[in-house]
Amino acid sequence: MQKAVSRLSIRLIEKGEKKVMLYLITDTHLGHRNMLKSCGRPARFTNLILDNCRKMVRSNDTLIHLGDVAWNEEELMRFMKLPGRKILVRGNHDRKSTPYYMEAGFDLVVDSMTMTLQGIRMLFSHAPQYAHTADINIHGHQHDLHGEDVFRRYWPLVLEHMGYKPLPLDDKTVGVLQSWVKRGRNPSKKELYALHQGYLGAATMRDYIGNTKAAMPKPLCFWAADGTEHFVGNDDVACFHYHADCLFLAMTRECFEQRLGRTAYTAVQLPWEDERFVQPCHITEQQAETVRRENSPFSFDMVLCWFRVAGFADKHDMAL
Repeated sequence: MQKAVSRLSIRLIEKGEKKVMLYLITDTHLGHRNMLKSCGRPARFTNLILDNCRKMVRSNDTLIHLGDVAWNEEELMRFMKLPGRKILVRGNHDRKSTPYYMEAGFDLVVDSMTMTLQGIRMLFSHAPQYAHTADINIHGHQHDLHGEDVFRRYWPLVLEHMGYKPLPLDDKTVGVLQSWVKRGRNPSKKELYALHQGYLGAATMRDYIGNTKAAMPKPLCFWAADGTEHFVGNDDVACFHYHADCLFLAMTRECFEQRLGRTAYTAVQLPWEDERFVQPCHITEQQAETVRRENSPFSFDMVLCWFRVAGFADKHDMAL
């Protein structure tokens, strides 16, 4: 079944965008009002998404949905009435049985699938697959553009960044993905924004990725190699995320220079009271990159920081 889908996808791309197209969309959460607060979506986001799909996807096109389609059956049926063939890569909120979604009108329902497009092996999944062996993992789920496993390539799709529109997987897009793979390293956040995901509106200091707010229960504490402590709190960052032993922060350049600067850090105290985080964690890798381009949606220059942590830090990591 997956081989048939792969042949279909290659044929779609080769015919060109004026004839038959392959589109991607993710995390529509149609009818889920919690998305207004958690992701800063507009009040009528469900109608906006459906209208955009109706305008872009035609009856002979194929739309791959990377999971979390709708909050109720009524909204699911509205989605299924849209033009085009539909493939569902099941998300954590798509809890009905496979026969249910097939009967609703999906042409294929999978947990994940791999396609080879113009020589690039692409793994489509809802959540990022941290041990994948494909050339690139295209996924949704996270609702922000943050760092994944730095040793593999990912293309996180964020509907808020996509302007609530389907994303065309056309020759131009695949060509960019090919350049990432041939280069042999992960794309930068600037490149992720530039590839169909620059619809952020007028960002402010605390309104960054899909209006995600930092919500740390207490400030982060970083220890530099000389033993000095550096504290970073909610008022200093626009976005905070910790997943799979990677810590991600988004800060204005001014805050970055005031709070962290270009200093090498050896340990960090994560902000939770859980027993797993009682002791500071050892920092094994860190990166910082400024995000700014001519048509940037940001009101400020932003700095994206990644810290890979592993195990608990020794006392000598935190003090002289």
